[in-house]
Amino acid sequence: MQPFHPPTPQSHRSSYIPSTPDSPTVEKESHIGSTVDARQAREAADGVVRDYEEKRDRLAKAIDSSLYLLSDLKNFNGEQWTVRYPHLKPTESTENGSSSSRPGMSRRTLTFADEPSHTTDVVLNSTPTIRRTLKRSLTLAPNPPCQSITTVAPTIAEPKRMDENEDDFSILRLNLNMGAARHAKGLISHLEKSSISALLDNRITASLDHLSSLQKRVYDAQSRVLVTGDLNAGKSTLINALLRRDEVMPTDQQPLTTRFVEVISAKENEDKEEIHVLKEADKYDPKDDSTYSTEDVSKLYEMLVDAEDDASSPSLRVFLKEADSNLANPSILHNGVVDISLIDAPGLNRDSIKTTANFARQEEIDVVVFVVSAANHFTLSAKEFIWQAGHEKARLFIVVNRFDQIKDKARCRRLVLEQIKQLSPKTYEDAADLVHFVDSAKVALGYGEAGSDDDDLDESFSHLEHSLRSFVLVNRAKSKLGPAQNYITHLLADVELLAAANSLVAAKERDAAREEIARVKPVLEKMKKGKEGLEESLVGEEEAATDKASGRTKLAMERGLDRVGRGELAAPGPGLSLPSYPGLLGAWDYAAEVKRVLLASLDFAVGLAEDDARKLTTEGVDEVIKLGDAHLPADVERTNRKFNPQAMFTPRAIRRQSSVASLGLGLASQSQLVEVNVTDIFDLQHHIHLARSALPSASSTSHELVPFSTEVGAASLAVGAFSMISGKTLGLRAVVEGIVHFSDFVSNPATRKWIGPVVGVFTAGAIGYVIYELPRSIPKNVGRHIQSTLTVSSGQSVQSDDASTPFAEYQAIRVSKEVRKVMRLAAWDFRERFRAAVEARGEVVKASEEIEKKATKALEWFDNVDKRVENIREEVGIKV
Repeated sequence: MQPFHPPTPQSHRSSYIPSTPDSPTVEKESHIGSTVDARQAREAADGVVRDYEEKRDRLAKAIDSSLYLLSDLKNFNGEQWTVRYPHLKPTESTENGSSSSRPGMSRRTLTFADEPSHTTDVVLNSTPTIRRTLKRSLTLAPNPPCQSITTVAPTIAEPKRMDENEDDFSILRLNLNMGAARHAKGLISHLEKSSISALLDNRITASLDHLSSLQKRVYDAQSRVLVTGDLNAGKSTLINALLRRDEVMPTDQQPLTTRFVEVISAKENEDKEEIHVLKEADKYDPKDDSTYSTEDVSKLYEMLVDAEDDASSPSLRVFLKEADSNLANPSILHNGVVDISLIDAPGLNRDSIKTTANFARQEEIDVVVFVVSAANHFTLSAKEFIWQAGHEKARLFIVVNRFDQIKDKARCRRLVLEQIKQLSPKTYEDAADLVHFVDSAKVALGYGEAGSDDDDLDESFSHLEHSLRSFVLVNRAKSKLGPAQNYITHLLADVELLAAANSLVAAKERDAAREEIARVKPVLEKMKKGKEGLEESLVGEEEAATDKASGRTKLAMERGLDRVGRGELAAPGPGLSLPSYPGLLGAWDYAAEVKRVLLASLDFAVGLAEDDARKLTTEGVDEVIKLGDAHLPADVERTNRKFNPQAMFTPRAIRRQSSVASLGLGLASQSQLVEVNVTDIFDLQHHIHLARSALPSASSTSHELVPFSTEVGAASLAVGAFSMISGKTLGLRAVVEGIVHFSDFVSNPATRKWIGPVVGVFTAGAIGYVIYELPRSIPKNVGRHIQSTLTVSSGQSVQSDDASTPFAEYQAIRVSKEVRKVMRLAAWDFRERFRAAVEARGEVVKASEEIEKKATKALEWFDNVDKRVENIREEVGIKV
């Protein structure tokens, strides 16, 4: 929004020059009496003029100050503060008849248009004056109110006005009281704060334009008199009577006037009678004939009664001469002192266009002469107009026409005055001079008839004309300056009330912002200081849970491998047990089944390690939650994530079942581990290793019959021959090859010497081994081979990257990764909530500090408004 700058006030020179002996005014006034009397009269007149000019200059200065004040308010609204529009309504106690203990103080309920549901009890302080109470301020009402308040009647009773303003605004009132727009207040209550501010901004702009118009009008020497009223009330007839002209303005029983007609003395147009049809009223210049077109006065009737014309048609300026110079009492138009124009307006209740045009036009004139029918009194349109005009013009000149047609004149007079008392209290106070009951038609239509006494006018009409002349000419301070003074008075009261209501809002917002800062900022500082320690705690919990799970898993795997190496189950589990020995012929299948069971027990041990890791992770997650409860403020929403331990190690958890048959999905599924070898049944190398470790460490002598390597080869050959009995290796070729090798071995001379005894001993030992030792050695051999394999590999396929990692270490790494992943996820969720909480509180503190700064500045600005209003009141001469 661009800042509004008021127009630079131009210096205006007084259009009135005190009379000199050779001036036309002195010549006109010479009939008063002697030269001394004339001089005294001129001095008195000059004193009146000087007093008028002094008041005018003070008023013009007040208008200039009001322009700057209102311009600053317009710029302040939207740029630095959103001005709120208040509604003030009487409280229940006020409506029931009770009042404050002090005159001019009343309890009200304060609401705002954008928040109609939020109410605040306030005290409206109004300083009682001889005039109307206009200085107002608001303070918060004490809560609870004191019960010992004594009811005292206000010193000055303020008469209720029609459609009394609930929100106590007049100039800056937002809702329009015209037609369907009367319900605008209900609509406004549902608008946004910015929309209300924009509406108020538009109203301020309109007031600025009107102030500029007032600034010009107070220096305008001409007095403009608007004659308006309801349809067919006799406005044109009254103007004809005031002009002493018969049928200048067309009259009839039916409405005729369709546009605005301004009647001016022909002396302002080189004494020529003619009609100027204004092309654009605001650009009209009598010296520039391009701004208007001229018509003869005789065409006035047809121009006014044209059905196609309305109030929006171009206005007319009619220049007329004095009707009859022989009249001792000339018309108000030709007074020789002040330039006066009479404006005839269309009826208010003819249509909405004419009514709206009258509302707009009244702001351009100095005096309103309102004509009302004695039979109809004040219609709704009339009440609306008088209420609107009362914002500027405290006094209206009211003519009750056709009064002689009323039978009960006393009742009619009483009812009309009661309505005026409500509509315009100032007019009612001066009713003797401002309210007139006449029959202007009788005067106008009888004027100039044969046998009539031209100099003897109707008494009531003469009193009306004298009062109007006095109001316009003699009391110019009231008629010319009064409307501007009244407008500024009401405007200052509105600005004062607006500033008072918004001061309460600003103070409330400032205090609320300070409370919010006091509540949130310490928490924010505490969170910022504890952030580093919190991060260390989270990392510590993560490392502790991970290390503990890793160490316990590795230890469990190493112990399991040790038990498997001894031919035992790595971990006892449901459905896990070593099979029964089926005999020598089933030794091979027995070894395969033993291997599967032992591998499955290792898988089960891994599952137990995973379960243990789940417990450790659950404890770690709980610790993270405790950290969150300790470090997060109470109003921060806690996590809604639910940790499900069973979701850990999901692939393996799904695969692991309780039966041995289905347990071959882990180690038992690896082909390189489940394949059975001869050494799984008879591990000769292991037995030799045991035998050598049991023998003395003496070196072999040279008298050995067969070297140790030959003995090993022979034994191995024997074992190979023995293994031929298995159904898994039995074949014709194998049998033939075995026989050939055995015959070669027996044909050796050295062998023949000891083969017999050796074969006997070996046969006896083999039979004993098969019967007694083989069922117990197969599980040990199988377990020992599994242990040796998993000590140097992870048990995974050779294509895996982790194939060379020892089994225990591999499982520890795998479990620790899963635990770390869960702990990091829990810590991440908490970190995000902590970060969001810090950011949210930072934003709250920042916004609250901004609100506090803005509200404090607004309070200072509104306090300054009160001082400026007081200064303008002193300028305009209003002492309250």
